[in-house]
Amino acid sequence: MEASVRAGLDAEYTDQYPFPMTFSKIMKAGNQAKFNPVKYVYGLATAFEAAGGVIQQNCRITEVKNEHKLEIITSQGRFHATDIIYATHIPPGVNLLHLRCIPYRSYAMAVILEGNKYPDGLAYDMVDPYHYYRSQIVNGQTYLIAGGKDHKTGAEKNTDYLFTKLEATVRENFSVKEVAYKWSSQYFEPADGLPYIGQLPGHPQHIYVATGYGGNGMTYSQVAGRILSDILLKHDNPLIEVLDPNRIKPIAGFSNFITHNTGVISNFAGKLFSADKLTELADLAPGEARIVRFEGKKIGLYKDENGNLHAVNPVCTHLKCEVSWNDAEHSWDCPCHGARYDCEGKVIGGPADLSLETINIAELENKA
Repeated sequence: MEASVRAGLDAEYTDQYPFPMTFSKIMKAGNQAKFNPVKYVYGLATAFEAAGGVIQQNCRITEVKNEHKLEIITSQGRFHATDIIYATHIPPGVNLLHLRCIPYRSYAMAVILEGNKYPDGLAYDMVDPYHYYRSQIVNGQTYLIAGGKDHKTGAEKNTDYLFTKLEATVRENFSVKEVAYKWSSQYFEPADGLPYIGQLPGHPQHIYVATGYGGNGMTYSQVAGRILSDILLKHDNPLIEVLDPNRIKPIAGFSNFITHNTGVISNFAGKLFSADKLTELADLAPGEARIVRFEGKKIGLYKDENGNLHAVNPVCTHLKCEVSWNDAEHSWDCPCHGARYDCEGKVIGGPADLSLETINIAELENKA
């Protein structure tokens, strides 16, 4: 409260609370607003294309070479550019920022309330992990949006249970008619509480980054747009120095660390495993996954809804950490730096840019 007032915000203590929860003290922040970020981003994209910009979708960058011009190697071909900005949640590859950004998962759901009684405002509590609530109208239907239950990526074994806990918290305070939607997302907490916006550490000029938003992407994306624009156009901006990613100095030997920790892990190349033996070992239900030890090696096993096994090497291709299964999202998540893979090992979220090694499973006939 004191910090908000010193910063010039319209903040005060109040006993007027539109939400049904009990409380001991409430701080109210006035002059707030909300908007639809999807419509907003669509408007930005439309304006960008009208100005001559081109948006290439479903295009993953796998490598950037810095010679006379930047050569960007992607799943859709090669591109050349003078400058590149990684506005990608977290930059791919191996970088110092991966050791300075902690990945977190957060959970949310949209519920329809009985009696059409929806509170006006946005509220969050000081519980750890915290909860937040707001109302939102989408296509004529009003929803209560509730979220929270945050945890470090890969730290919770039963992520689906967190949705159950969140729903229980909502039902304790509201008359819920229906849970319409539920989802989770990932964000990265910076080491010193401020985002990293500017030149990518350890890389030459012309390679820039915006990351470490700590769940405040709608706010910091605007800050990043202004700062990066001023950097490229060589305009003065006092925040360039404040949020410079190079304020974090490399630790001794970091260059060797990068060299020794890149490349694909290939411990199972050419090997063939019996589906019968793996099935017996794992004893998985459809939709379930587990890391098992077999013939001296760890294997990540997932059984799909049709009973088919999918096996991967559970070593993250980013910096060789062991991934964990996320039963809510049906994904393999890395607890170290936040890389995420689908049930078959394909990358669905950085910083990894290479998929998990897949393991060949053979349907071997039982011979008497």
